[in-house]
Amino acid sequence: MTLSRWLDPLPAPRPGLVGDVTCDVVVIGGGLTGVSAALRLAELGADAVLLEARQVAMSATGRNAGFILQGTAERYDRACALLGRARASEIHRWTLENHRRIAERVASLGLDCGYQRRGSLQLGDTPQEEHELRASARMLVEDGFEATLLEGDALPAVHRDAGYHLGLLLPGDGAVDPARFVRGLADAAHRAGARLYERTPVLTLDAAEAGAVVAHTPQGEVHAALAVVATNARVAELLPWFADKVDPVRGQMLATAPLPLRFDRPIYANHGYDYWRQDEAGRLVLGGWRNLDPETERSTEEILNDAIQARMTRFVACTFPDVDVRITHRWAGIMGFSRDGLPLVGPAPGAPGAVAGVGYTGHGFGFAALAGDALAELVLEGQHPFCEALRPRRLDY
Repeated sequence: MTLSRWLDPLPAPRPGLVGDVTCDVVVIGGGLTGVSAALRLAELGADAVLLEARQVAMSATGRNAGFILQGTAERYDRACALLGRARASEIHRWTLENHRRIAERVASLGLDCGYQRRGSLQLGDTPQEEHELRASARMLVEDGFEATLLEGDALPAVHRDAGYHLGLLLPGDGAVDPARFVRGLADAAHRAGARLYERTPVLTLDAAEAGAVVAHTPQGEVHAALAVVATNARVAELLPWFADKVDPVRGQMLATAPLPLRFDRPIYANHGYDYWRQDEAGRLVLGGWRNLDPETERSTEEILNDAIQARMTRFVACTFPDVDVRITHRWAGIMGFSRDGLPLVGPAPGAPGAVAGVGYTGHGFGFAALAGDALAELVLEGQHPFCEALRPRRLDY
């Protein structure tokens, strides 16, 4: 197993489940979705139990770049072409609401999690990509969103020197230390009354009947009225309907020791395949290049791809040629990619006692905080418009 910069060092684990317990709702998965759901359930007065196979934030949530981006994994012009403009705009607004909730949690809970809101910058590698950025900027502004094209002297020199000519600035985007943020939410959920058990994998889930759900773990069972399944790429292990709807995709990452500050916001390039930023301490956090070996990177194994890591290392050396760069961490994380590029959030087909929030397609911090809140409200109140917009049944085929 590789350890991400955000997970080093790991805190002492919470106790695991021993024996049988009963609750209103069992939440399976201690990432951003599951922890957000547990916190919201507790705030609404429900008796919630969260089960995490490893430790909170230790899977995809703690293994990404910490970008909080608006929109889908596709650029806005492409999202409009794939989804239709009205639906693309609707989804885009949901991601802005997701970010609003993250910022509200940081402020209300006083979380020390490196949260920054300085926007994100999408760079054009080719004339075709520059054309797409221009189209996206125009369409975003027409649909009421903030977007600014940067070219010429308006584009920072560090990007011009690297050969880029055009960038699209989305000023509402941000970044966060993902593990510190979600651990802060977990602590808040515990204070609100949720029971959290770590190192407690769910072996099987009986959710054929609402009101009689049982989560089986190695040393005990959780009996609940309903289950929230938030295991992303591994969802099919508990809910087989998702087996051909969510694919595991590995992402490669690295981080350096502190460097001179050259990037003050998240950067996307090469259609989002390459991405990087510097955190509040100046450490460069870099990921991507999955397109160099897409078949190998379809995997649930958190192992390094040496060829991709070598390519990222060359990028770092070229970007900081005047600095003796020390790479401190290399790691991999497993994402869940849905078949249509949008999350699956809502009632789980074939399992009347379960709802799910999975398939974020590499943009978990753009959707998952809101997804957790929405699932909590869905199981307690019977509906939520976000779950209606992204219901899993849309992929029933």
